[in-house]
Amino acid sequence: MTIETERPTFRGVVCLHCKAAIPVPAIVGSVQAASEGAESSQRKSQVFNLRCPCCNKEKPYRTREIVDFEGTPETAMTPERPSPARWYPQDGMARAVKA
Repeated sequence: MTIETERPTFRGVVCLHCKAAIPVPAIVGSVQAASEGAESSQRKSQVFNLRCPCCNKEKPYRTREIVDFEGTPETAMTPERPSPARWYPQDGMARAVKA
C-alpha cells in the first residue's frame, strides 16, 4: 500500500542575483492568475519589485516570470542588531544643557 502525500507549493520568482526562490505576495499572484487567459496580458507587461530574503537585493520582475515552486519558502535571515554602545549609564548621568 502506497501513501501519497502532497508537497506544499508556493508561487514565486527566481532571484536574478543568487538564484534563490522568492515568494511573491498574494496580491501579485492573484493578479497574474486572473489575467492568464486574457489576450491583453500579452500586450501589457506588469512589473513589480521584490527583495530577495537570501541576498537582500531588490530587482524588478515581470508577472510572466512567476512560477510554482515545491516546498516551503525560505524565511529571511535577519542579521543581529548590534547592541547600542553607551558612554555612560543611562539612569546614572543627567543630560548636558546647552548654554
